[in-house]
Amino acid sequence: MNYKNLLKDRSGVSPVIGMILILSIVVVSIGIIYTTGIPFIDSIKYTTQVSNAKNSFSVLQNDVLEIINGPVTGAGMGRITKVKMGGGSIFVEPQNTEIQISYSGNSNPVTAVPGTISYKYKSRSVVFENGATISKYSTGSFMEIDPLIYASDLGSGNIGLMIHIINVTGVNSSIGGEGTGKIRTSFEERGNLYSGEVNSVNINISSQNDDSWGRYFNDTLLNAGLASSDFSVNQSGGNVEIKINVLGSNYIQLSIYETKILARVE
Repeated sequence: MNYKNLLKDRSGVSPVIGMILILSIVVVSIGIIYTTGIPFIDSIKYTTQVSNAKNSFSVLQNDVLEIINGPVTGAGMGRITKVKMGGGSIFVEPQNTEIQISYSGNSNPVTAVPGTISYKYKSRSVVFENGATISKYSTGSFMEIDPLIYASDLGSGNIGLMIHIINVTGVNSSIGGEGTGKIRTSFEERGNLYSGEVNSVNINISSQNDDSWGRYFNDTLLNAGLASSDFSVNQSGGNVEIKINVLGSNYIQLSIYETKILARVE
């Protein structure tokens, strides 16, 4: 009888014990949220912000192409590209890249300093460089949108090679924080640097995105019908060297253009 009464006895139940149990559940729940939920939310925010930057730089490239191709009626020769900052930073750096092009029959190579416009957020960057849009990771880079550099098969072992250098000029400028950043671009100058038939072309690019440029030229030249023995692409230490040679009476129809774009952030 005493045993049965003990099972039914509720005198040991206390509001304090109940509160301790509730607090324990709350503490454990908060710990789970902090260890799993918040990192997941931060990951989504990180991915979304980088994706927004890619979209903005896609618009930037389109704006630059419109400037290159001529003024749009009622819009003039300048563009303003908006970028959601989200805690990141935008940089205009006119002097941090270089491209040098030499070809047979000319002892003075064409040299230009295309510069870059970049958005940086934590360990990721989106870069506009010489007409290309590039995603940069801690382990390397990937070209999202191709530059205005084309190679084509002209038949009979001849190829066409068109290189349009997009030269970002101005002074170093940057902006960071929240809100909306603006990249202002405008036409400055355009020139035809060379057009003619040559037997060899050497291109040297100095860039932090050398792996992207190396892959791009390798794929572009192969798709133009060149054999791997007709060209070489070597990259190391932030530099890419592309050598193209054609044999016998074959030729490379080479065209080199340069458009200077004045850029600043505000």
